[in-house]
Amino acid sequence: MFNKNGIPLYIQLRNKLEKDIRENYSPKDLIPTELKLEEIYKVSRITIRKAIEELEKDNIVIKKQGKGTFVKEQKILYDANSIGSLTQRLSKQNHKLTTESIEFEIIKEDHYVKQLINCETLLCIKRQRYLDNKPFALMLNYLDIKKVPNLKERFNIESLYTFLKDEYSIEFYNAEETVEAKDASKEEAKKLGIKENASLLSLHRLSFDKNNIPVEYSDIVIKADMYKHKIILSNDKMSNI
Repeated sequence: MFNKNGIPLYIQLRNKLEKDIRENYSPKDLIPTELKLEEIYKVSRITIRKAIEELEKDNIVIKKQGKGTFVKEQKILYDANSIGSLTQRLSKQNHKLTTESIEFEIIKEDHYVKQLINCETLLCIKRQRYLDNKPFALMLNYLDIKKVPNLKERFNIESLYTFLKDEYSIEFYNAEETVEAKDASKEEAKKLGIKENASLLSLHRLSFDKNNIPVEYSDIVIKADMYKHKIILSNDKMSNI
């Protein structure tokens, strides 16, 4: 099972355990005892303990005194410093984002997004998204319907931004994004498999094309326990040099 390749045995075991955990266990699951792991992997108790310690350092498992070792809930890192769809970003982290349901709504009446992207009629794409087969996010994407004719019939991939670029030559070059906390409504809780009033992160994003014209607006709510936002900050003084 393990090779004599110069890599310490406990590191090889740590990597094997991580792979097995990701493939066979869910967050909060109890993993086998040290005695059982010895039998499964045919290594010493010391090697088992060192491998578990490494998994603890990497926040993959957590030990609870008197109860055992449990799989930790893994938060997805969302890098807010570059343009890209949620699907594109998560695929780079080896996570699979899929669509559980999709609806299309044409909005002709007054709506706040019409002023943001300067259009007469909106197309709203409503999607319920799953991450690694677990409820993850609810997404609303608004577009000027004149710029995306027949999108409902043509949209057939997971990444909306990739689809817009390939099919309509719509590409985003910059965006304004705000993030806030909110409590899950009854409907949101039901769709995401959480309790009503559980914590959600709400993202609002206005995306612009290469001419700095607003093209798309999105409202996204994500389960807070599965998500973390990364932003790179810089010293304002550097801009005055």
